[in-house]
Amino acid sequence: MKKSLLLVISLLFLSTIYAQNNNPDLFSKIEKAFNEEDYEFIIKNKAQILKHKNQQSDSISAELLYFLGDAYLAYDSLDKALDIMQIELEIRKQLSNVDPVLIADIHNNLSYYQQLNNQIKLAKSYINKAGEIYKENLGTDNLAYVESKIKLAKIHNILDEHKEAIHIYEQLLENEFAKQNYLHIINKELGLSYFDLGFYTKSEEILENNFEFIKKNFGKESIEYVEALVTLAIPYYARSNYSESELLYNNALEVLSKISAYKTLEENIKNNLALLYWKIGLHKEAVEIFEEIINDQKSLENASKYSNYAQNLIAVNQKKKALKYFDEALGIIQNILGKENELYIRVLKEKALALNQSNDLDNYYKLMKESFSASQEILEKSNPEYSKYELKWGIANFRMNNIKKAEKHISSAYKLRSKYLNKNHPLYAETSKELAELTWFKNNPKKAKNYFNETFDNYFAQIEAYFPALSEQQKANFYINTLRSTFEEFNSFAIAYHKKDPDLLGEMYDYQLATKGLIMYATAKARKNILNSDNPELKEKYQNWIGTKELISQLYSMSEAELEQQDLKLDSLTKVSNDLEKELSRASSDFADAYVAKNFNWKDVQAKLKENEAAIEMIRFREFTPDSSGLFKDKVNYAALLIDKKSKHPKLILLENGLELENKYIKNYRNAIRYKVKDNYSYDFYWRPIAEETQNYNKIYFSPDGIYNQISINALYNTNTDKHVLEEQNIQLLTNTKDLIAYREQNSNSNLASAPALFGFPNYNKGIDESNEEGENTASDIVENASLNRGLRGSLQRYIRGNALVTSLPGTKEEVDQIESLYKNSNFSNPKTYLENDADEIQLKSVKNPQVLHVATHGFFLEDNETKNTDEEDKYSENPLLKSGLIMAGANSFIATGLNQDARQDGILTAYEAMNLDLNDTELVVLSACETGLGDLKNGEGVYGLRRAFQVAGADAIIMSLWSVDDEATQELMTAFYQNWIGGKDKLTAFNEAQKTIKEKYKSPFYWGAFVMVGE
Repeated sequence: MKKSLLLVISLLFLSTIYAQNNNPDLFSKIEKAFNEEDYEFIIKNKAQILKHKNQQSDSISAELLYFLGDAYLAYDSLDKALDIMQIELEIRKQLSNVDPVLIADIHNNLSYYQQLNNQIKLAKSYINKAGEIYKENLGTDNLAYVESKIKLAKIHNILDEHKEAIHIYEQLLENEFAKQNYLHIINKELGLSYFDLGFYTKSEEILENNFEFIKKNFGKESIEYVEALVTLAIPYYARSNYSESELLYNNALEVLSKISAYKTLEENIKNNLALLYWKIGLHKEAVEIFEEIINDQKSLENASKYSNYAQNLIAVNQKKKALKYFDEALGIIQNILGKENELYIRVLKEKALALNQSNDLDNYYKLMKESFSASQEILEKSNPEYSKYELKWGIANFRMNNIKKAEKHISSAYKLRSKYLNKNHPLYAETSKELAELTWFKNNPKKAKNYFNETFDNYFAQIEAYFPALSEQQKANFYINTLRSTFEEFNSFAIAYHKKDPDLLGEMYDYQLATKGLIMYATAKARKNILNSDNPELKEKYQNWIGTKELISQLYSMSEAELEQQDLKLDSLTKVSNDLEKELSRASSDFADAYVAKNFNWKDVQAKLKENEAAIEMIRFREFTPDSSGLFKDKVNYAALLIDKKSKHPKLILLENGLELENKYIKNYRNAIRYKVKDNYSYDFYWRPIAEETQNYNKIYFSPDGIYNQISINALYNTNTDKHVLEEQNIQLLTNTKDLIAYREQNSNSNLASAPALFGFPNYNKGIDESNEEGENTASDIVENASLNRGLRGSLQRYIRGNALVTSLPGTKEEVDQIESLYKNSNFSNPKTYLENDADEIQLKSVKNPQVLHVATHGFFLEDNETKNTDEEDKYSENPLLKSGLIMAGANSFIATGLNQDARQDGILTAYEAMNLDLNDTELVVLSACETGLGDLKNGEGVYGLRRAFQVAGADAIIMSLWSVDDEATQELMTAFYQNWIGGKDKLTAFNEAQKTIKEKYKSPFYWGAFVMVGE
């Protein structure tokens, strides 16, 4: 420790003659050992050194004690070293003619080591004394004095004495010597001091100017530049400029990796970055970083890391582990600083919130009270940090039903934030949300509505600000983890008061328009903006990103041995992809309007409806009441909001049995389909309440949510009329009813699209050498049956981990042949047809904006129970877009041998890959395969699977299936559809009439009801 950390000290070595006259043997031996760094020898002679000190407190004793103190430092025995150094100081102070600068140097060193020993107040006393001595003996224009004042100011900040620190730094800025030699250090620390005091704008101004100074004078590959990046990121983070803050942290880490090993600085940067990720809901990324940097050192820095880590553990529901780290942090802070400091009460506040999550309400309230009481003594009321304690104490009282106290403190926090923060700051939304709940609880819906609206205006500003800097997955994490629950709360509020204020249903509809499919629309629009831009560099970067994603998709199908052999790391490549995606967002001004969510309302949708048409937004939400301690009830509701041309406000159709719809009833529905038995119940559960309000409309635009994404509404059977919905109502499925606006404002893309592309009858054995024994066995295993089941749910799991084979589908060849013939006999463009070996993944990925893309093959969707296994390296279960896809030519080559028959394909087009297809001008995608409409349900975002992938890729409308389909019946359905459509009927009519035709031959919905069309 001593050689690298000991500060400069002016040593007065005595002459050899003088030493010899006093204790020649002891002094010369100790001095020699010191020069040779034989510290063990010095420590072994400790008793003799102390004996000499007791006999004679002279310069020799002081010098011997100096040697002994340094020896202890070399062995990291800090407590023992400090004891010896203190004795040395007392001796030197008593000597005549001692150099006062030497005394100051010892005070300086003692301050440094006392701070290392977590004796902060003692360290402050020593450095203050050192500064006084330097000033008295050297003046103020010297290194020793200036550095002592900077160290003193830093200690003031540690002790929450920020005004004292600022006073010192501003005095130093009047010192010409200090300005000339330490300007960048003083301004950095001054900016951070103003930040700690809550003056974020002033802090940012100082740090930005300092950043430019450092960039100019030190360059971009210096430790000073790294520190400037990190410090500037801090006020950016505080005013919620997360994208810029993240960029600065990552830049700092990149520069740091090039110049040298600064482990502590690197860990501190990562701590800040992880905290940022936690703040915007990227919990997985945050946990990974924290687990990399956490160690067992009992320092204030580590205590702060413990607290930050614990907050994130709460977010990922590891409450017990979180409480352990909170207690570790509190113990360290109390031991070093005591309890009367901002760091301690901040951690105490976070621990209280963790106890609330664990339903330990008594201790939650007790700790929150202690934290708030201390904050009143420690923090300035003007500091935005203080508002956090006001708010959390108000919430604690709200949870404990102390309503008057709750209102007082939440309102106080709201006023503070209104005064010191702008309305788009996330902290502002925290208070307006709580006031919405509180005024709702007090049965004041007018005020509650206003507070909810304020909150959502803030949320949409956050979306617009943050989305451009996030990958798609990060967008989802941010929205789901930080914003979505409040929209769910509002749905319960609107339904509770809609009879008194019918406009609430209109607002409920508007917020659903703005948020349903939010991530998908943002991704699709940003993609389209790039491809339509005139920026060649941006397009090239986009293609590089697509290429990276293609490589990732290949790696997912490789074994660990193959990955190791090719020296490719899936995790690091995924990070490269995410970074490229975020860079694209930042680089393109075309992205500016890609994230504006709140741009339509229900009246805009109404204006596009024709007479006798209706639009329905289905909304799934958990039930919430303001007296539920801030927690959602164990109840799920579905609200169908209905509008037509004459609506003054949306009409509510409420289904309050959502959990049954998602569990018991859906099982009955699926069993009826699977076993081809008449379903006498599902219509009543899922559709009758809606049908009773919509039976007189000529057409219904229906936007499903939740479990309704897995229901084929046309196939529901009405026992009262002995008919299916297909025969009674005309329903058009939309992802979001705002799509109706876009469809009716835009011209058809067909004039921009290329010829239709038809894929079918893939040769799954492409690439297998049939001359060998394995090939012969493989070929004999292929069943040539015209009515095979196209489902691959069970065997796809074996495809991933075993040697099951994919059977051919001759019906798909007849299907494609007949569709091709229909096109050729019409006035439409002749299609490009890909059969057998040509129906492979490479050809499918190469299509460019076909008017129609038709794919007839096996499809698959793996449910969670099919992807779970003991293999920790199984990445399929992590990404929902890898659990559904299409099987193309060559798949059996991979299945049988474990090797790809081509470096660019494995015969499996996953939804992850389909998202990269170029379908911007494609009118219709037909996925004539099993389960292509299934995927992971993400409430408010629809289905993460092939449907989403092809929508992001640009398709206007998609026909897809919800269960395993029969080969022959599917071929007849598709042929009938194209015959109707090419014959002049609109897509929906053509599709519905094709289903009716097939229904005449196959009575069970199993055969004709699996396929649904989404879009227009």
